[in-house]
Amino acid sequence: MGLISVIAFNIVDTFYIGQLGADQLAAMGFCFPVIFIMGSMAIGLGTGGLSIVSRAIGEGHPDRARRLVTNTLLLVSLLSFTLTGFMYIFSNEVFALLRTPSHLMPYVDQYMDVWYAGLWFLITPVAANYLIRANGEAIASSILMVVAAAINAVLSPLLVFGLIGLPEMGMSGAALATIIARGTIAISALYYLGFRHSMMEVSWRAVQALPRHIREIMRFAVPAALAQMVTPIATALIVILLAGYGQNAVAGFTVGARIETLFLVPFFAFQVGISPFIGQNVGANLPDRLAQAENWIWKFAIFWGLISASLLISFGGTIGSWFTDDPEIIALTDQYLLIVSFGYIFAGLFHLSIGVLNPLGYPNLGAGLSFFRYIILYAGLAWILSSGILWKTLTGPTGVFTAAAIAWIIAGIAGALIIHQKLPRHS
Repeated sequence: MGLISVIAFNIVDTFYIGQLGADQLAAMGFCFPVIFIMGSMAIGLGTGGLSIVSRAIGEGHPDRARRLVTNTLLLVSLLSFTLTGFMYIFSNEVFALLRTPSHLMPYVDQYMDVWYAGLWFLITPVAANYLIRANGEAIASSILMVVAAAINAVLSPLLVFGLIGLPEMGMSGAALATIIARGTIAISALYYLGFRHSMMEVSWRAVQALPRHIREIMRFAVPAALAQMVTPIATALIVILLAGYGQNAVAGFTVGARIETLFLVPFFAFQVGISPFIGQNVGANLPDRLAQAENWIWKFAIFWGLISASLLISFGGTIGSWFTDDPEIIALTDQYLLIVSFGYIFAGLFHLSIGVLNPLGYPNLGAGLSFFRYIILYAGLAWILSSGILWKTLTGPTGVFTAAAIAWIIAGIAGALIIHQKLPRHS
């Protein structure tokens, strides 16, 4: 439920911005990979912190776990301030690399300038929630995310359209609503970690341990961040590719990808939930429980993969019309959802494999698997298929969408084979 609420942020923003016009919706398509890259860095630090904190807890070292939580959050703050300064200076150059049309840049600036200003409030709760879950506590982090989604859902239309006497802010209003919502849970998460649950330690020992903790956190965080960042990098490459077929192709992909993410939420949730489970049981040396986890990975991937694919195949033809009345964008959205749904079982195997490899102690393998799926398979096949090199019938956006499904299938099988080999077993 917590992750559904996180995805709801994007769905709500996409819905209301879609009511402003096709240009604004297309502008969001160019904003999405940049936002995702910044968020991926925070997820990487949170994942790195979760991996070592959960293992410290499993090994019976709670004091060390508290110092690790404190120093992880310090690194997150440094990251947010650095990114804010960088993006304010180089934002135009970044969006030029994405081949953003000049007539869309005013809409991009409206949204992103507000986003940059509130970056600390946007990425701190991401890492903090990972740290809360490292202790095996899922309910609190989920409640915080649901509350934030509710605040965003209420504020977005008020600020976007200027309701109940508020100024009409358009795309800036959507960004501001998100900052206010996430800022609320950022403060709440820090209160929960520091005071309610005593999972932080502000002390001279924590300061002394900072250099060592940075090395430990970054050992897991850098591969995890790279594994996360390949997704927006691949998305950026796909956006660049689709931009050659017109802004409606980008808009259709943007809406379709947001809806796809909603259907993949159960896999994301299982991935997040299984990471502290793996970390704690590796620390406690309980291989039988790790074998049970592998069994559930297969069961859940097949179960939800079949359900989500069936729903999209049955009802996908109407979903695009919920976001726009442009017939071309609707058709592209529905085509994307139909094609990628055939790879959803393997998407589950892929995401759950990533959730296992980092706390298992193989962060580089997780990063390599992500790079393989998103850059080599997805972006590479998208270019090959869309250009008509292999099949003339799969040119253009259809080839790009087909590459997404094929990439899920191949990477999912590879991930399942890797974790089967790497999970500890009784001799």
